[in-house]
Amino acid sequence: MPKTEKKYPDWVQKHRAKGTTVKKKGDSYYLYKRTSRRVKGKKYPQPVDTYIGIITPEGVIQSNKKKISLTDAEVWEYGFSKAVWELCPDDWKRPLGDDWEDVLSIILLKQSPTSYIQRNRTIKKESDFRYQFMAQTASLSRRIYKKHGIGLEELHKLETIYLVCLDKVEIISRVHEEQEELLKKIQVALEMC
Repeated sequence: MPKTEKKYPDWVQKHRAKGTTVKKKGDSYYLYKRTSRRVKGKKYPQPVDTYIGIITPEGVIQSNKKKISLTDAEVWEYGFSKAVWELCPDDWKRPLGDDWEDVLSIILLKQSPTSYIQRNRTIKKESDFRYQFMAQTASLSRRIYKKHGIGLEELHKLETIYLVCLDKVEIISRVHEEQEELLKKIQVALEMC
């Protein structure tokens, strides 16, 4: 059975070069670069279309916007964990020696199970240490309060500030006015990790 070609107006047809494809949505025509890739479990290569631009009677208007795939998007809690990490006092770290980062990571995961900390760190188990983590958490909260006038409970207001990772792009979610004031009070800047 012969493959039927789609009929497009002449001004669209002239932009259909080898390695491209045209898609019509409504009354508009869009030009895409067409390639393919092997997909495990599929018999034939699967098409991959990369958006070039919209086709008009005057020509192709190329897009300078980059499309980002949301299929691999990751969302991590960021505000609370970042603030606690930044505010962690030296007098709490010192007695723990080289273990302080691991202990703090475990505390953060207990306080915020979706913390971004686990994104780039291998988190050890509590059983790898001989510390009493409830006591360490209480001590950390007291020392942060003593130094900065704020405890872990109040810092939990920052939990709804997320790190959103899309492909190679990282963005921080919206920071509400109350959270902005708290961040200014504790002098923590939420830059990319």
